[in-house]
Amino acid sequence: MSGTDLISTYRASMFDGAADLAWLRQGWRALRQYGRRAGLAIEQGDAATKAIMIARADELLNVMSGILDTSEGTTLGPALMTIYAALRFTLLRANTENSVSALQDFEQALAILDRDMIKSSESVIAA
Repeated sequence: MSGTDLISTYRASMFDGAADLAWLRQGWRALRQYGRRAGLAIEQGDAATKAIMIARADELLNVMSGILDTSEGTTLGPALMTIYAALRFTLLRANTENSVSALQDFEQALAILDRDMIKSSESVIAA
């Protein structure tokens, strides 16, 4: 079994089958929730909750990065890795600057990603 086959088998075992957009969308929605809760914590001056929510978002981004297929010839996995890196930077900015604005950017980016993926998956189903 090649390394790529082993990775694909491991990824499939994590999800009782192939990971698909439904798994990604659930992760994006959880990230949005963590971002909202961190923003609320910043507004309330609750540094502990802010740190916990940002840490959870970062951990989830790590898991979501780990399930991406970034092998040669793939396009979605590498593109999402780039997006996830930008989201991590936005979380860092929110954490270090106590920036609600950065978390709004985080929310907006995830909302666009979720909406665009819904559109693209619906167009594939319709075709």
